[in-house]
Amino acid sequence: MKQPNTVQSLIIFMLMVLMLLSKPTISVNMQQFLQSLDMMRNGCAPKFKVPLDILDRIREGDFDLEPTQDLLCYTKCIAQLAGTVTKKGEFSVPKAFAQMPIILPPELQEPAKTALNHCKDAQKAYKDSCEKVYYTSKCIADFDRANFKFP
Repeated sequence: MKQPNTVQSLIIFMLMVLMLLSKPTISVNMQQFLQSLDMMRNGCAPKFKVPLDILDRIREGDFDLEPTQDLLCYTKCIAQLAGTVTKKGEFSVPKAFAQMPIILPPELQEPAKTALNHCKDAQKAYKDSCEKVYYTSKCIADFDRANFKFP
């Protein structure tokens, strides 16, 4: 069995701390959120051959490109770290809703709920689990690019 690397362990630890500390009145601020995006990126990027300029594009919601399998699976890796993927590899809207108070600052929570509701069926057109997550993420970015951020 492959052992998690130090960055993955740190990300998992940080997410666990956030979950333990989270209460309905406690949430991350924008600076903490942006730092967590970097930690998640650092946990997944080394596993996939995706150029930094492509990662920077999707961070800002620019999915207007022909995705490679590595990029598709990078998005799934991020969703797994965020706790929003089922055991079958599908993006889970209920899991995403449950994670929002933990990983999103308050000002992004309502826009994210609206975008998720709009894109809840985006993955149905795909069989591959990496594609399911990528195209759900793309739908969310296309729906509300102003509020979209991706690791």
